[in-house]
Amino acid sequence: MTVASPHMNRLYSKLKTVGYNRKYIQSLLPDWWDDEIAETPAGLQQASLILGQAFGIRAESLWTENAEPALNLPQGIRFKHRENIVADDLSIACAVARSLALIVLKAFPPKLRPDFYLDAGELRKQLLAGKKWITFQDVLTHCLNLGIPVIHLQHLPSKAKKMDGLAFEQNGRPVIILTQNHPHGYALFDLAHELGHITLGHVTAEHAIVDQKIDADADDEDERAANRFALELLTGDPECKIVPTGRNLNGNELASAALRYGELNKIDPLHIVLNYGYSKNHWGVANAAINQIAKNAPSDQEILRTALLQSLELDDLNEDDYALLQTHLKGNAD
Repeated sequence: MTVASPHMNRLYSKLKTVGYNRKYIQSLLPDWWDDEIAETPAGLQQASLILGQAFGIRAESLWTENAEPALNLPQGIRFKHRENIVADDLSIACAVARSLALIVLKAFPPKLRPDFYLDAGELRKQLLAGKKWITFQDVLTHCLNLGIPVIHLQHLPSKAKKMDGLAFEQNGRPVIILTQNHPHGYALFDLAHELGHITLGHVTAEHAIVDQKIDADADDEDERAANRFALELLTGDPECKIVPTGRNLNGNELASAALRYGELNKIDPLHIVLNYGYSKNHWGVANAAINQIAKNAPSDQEILRTALLQSLELDDLNEDDYALLQTHLKGNAD
């Protein structure tokens, strides 16, 4: 990269003002990038368009000298967060999520949306056909088959706060964003919860939902409804709380009990373990049991990345979009 021109320095300063550090900026610039692109008025606009797309910022707010940079957020965004998290703290993650979703939707074949989505009980019957229980792969495949891309967001600036989940519509198409980094079990409930928001009509063109924390004890009506949907889908009981009687279990005992209970009740043992961990606040034991059950199985993030890529028509992307997509899908926070 050449020494930045005054015009590029102004663009970089605007990106920094919003919250993008130089390392993160460079990670998303195309290989051919040269700061001299901004030396002419036409080049400045082109640079602003490229940066605006990559970082979720309105391009005109970049090329206009005295304008404040304005993030492009999902339309109708509705932050769901704890009281000590201000909405703006999640804005970068939401802007990057929208930018990434726009790329994915270019290559994700559009499908006819159903007249209605199956309620949790009916969907559970459908997904359980011929199976022991409903897994993360099952819910993910269902979403993709419905035309709902599910994207794992992980490549963010180092200081950017992130949400557990985001569900919104872009150009009339629903999108789910997950950020869970625990390799096994945790993403299953998160995905079922976000699917619940879409199924129950909480997500529309004018109404996006950001779940800063997916909380089983949420007092918001929509959050409670999405939790009930997820629990009924995964367990058959919208109020399911798994607390074995008797003494507390160690990791090995919990893993064995979860496998037995899962077989009997058609519930993924990983969800049983996490439901128990939440109910008893015994996360160390829960994580030990998950490690024993999952062993060398691929992570939920690997399953998601593979399934998403297989559903995309990558030839529909230009080289810059393809490079951005690959950076996001394999990258870590900078």
